[in-house]
Amino acid sequence: MYSRGMSTAESNPPAPDGRRDRWRAHRETRRAELIQAVIGAVAERGAAVGMDDISSASGIAKPVFYRYFADKADLFLAVGRAVAENVVTEVTAAIDQASSPRAKLEAGIDAYIGTIEANPAVYQFVAAHPASSRSDGGDLLGDYASVVGLHASRVIGELMREAGMDSGAADPYGFAIVGMVRAATDRWLEQQTMSRAALVTYLTDLVWPGLTRTGGRRERRA
Repeated sequence: MYSRGMSTAESNPPAPDGRRDRWRAHRETRRAELIQAVIGAVAERGAAVGMDDISSASGIAKPVFYRYFADKADLFLAVGRAVAENVVTEVTAAIDQASSPRAKLEAGIDAYIGTIEANPAVYQFVAAHPASSRSDGGDLLGDYASVVGLHASRVIGELMREAGMDSGAADPYGFAIVGMVRAATDRWLEQQTMSRAALVTYLTDLVWPGLTRTGGRRERRA
């Protein structure tokens, strides 16, 4: 009998590849810069921009974008995800500052509408390029609508639990509320027949009674 010692490779694992880590960091930084370039071009020239417009407005040649993104759909999907993450950040900050469950709901709706009002062209651009537009199917949980919807579902679940309700319906409620607010905001941007505050109050008044009345109870089985 004898004890087998560790091999040299086992006792001395390879050191991290610093060059690979630096390249990965550079790539992520450059991708973020290119995403911001697209957002800037959309804000300047409108939601209907194409790659030629983006290249002209940003001063970045089209081939540069394709070094960091698989294709145009991949780039636009990344832009939508970045915009959605910014919306989530703004909405979360607003919710955290509110005190009661209803106030949190109202603050979240107001912050969501506010981000769209501040950058309507950018919102229209990402809404027009969902993940399903990719020829290979894309990251179906990574587009604008899905990122915001999933976050809304988590927030609704927290609000329902805080109010002593069953949060089982949080997922459909979250996506339904986002869809409703988006549709109402689209109409509001076109018509501007009322103030943003009035729109937020109407939407909150519509949503909150449904949440409190049903309590998020799961459907009863016979």
